[in-house]
Amino acid sequence: METLISTIIFCALGAVTYEVNMIGNVRCSHFTLAFKEWPEEYYPPYANGPGYILSYDIAKFIVDDFQQQRLRLFKMEDVSMGMWVEKFNETRPVAVVHSLKFCQFGCIEDYFTAHYQSPRQMICMWDKLQRLGKPHCCNMR
Repeated sequence: METLISTIIFCALGAVTYEVNMIGNVRCSHFTLAFKEWPEEYYPPYANGPGYILSYDIAKFIVDDFQQQRLRLFKMEDVSMGMWVEKFNETRPVAVVHSLKFCQFGCIEDYFTAHYQSPRQMICMWDKLQRLGKPHCCNMR
């Protein structure tokens, strides 16, 4: 609760209105941006984190738009991916899958993706995947 209150106070001092939004207020976070960098108040829905699993049609759409220079680019790749998938979603519906196996905080057994892994951990995880045929975490520092 103290963190929430200090965030509200910080935003008020910065003359920014605090709004609760799962998409993320870009004027009140550790990713605070100038309006010329991002003119909207909120990011589009995006997958925060370590990796993406895309269907062929979405991946092809992104590649084709990239080749035609029709993609809007942004410095944070997860927000860019969110914009591109949102653009695809205007033509065909996108099924978003939420799973704890997209691990945001490290590694869990049988993961799809694992975030914040050191190079040594990634090599260990890759070796285990090849040797055991399924994902296993490496708990070394």
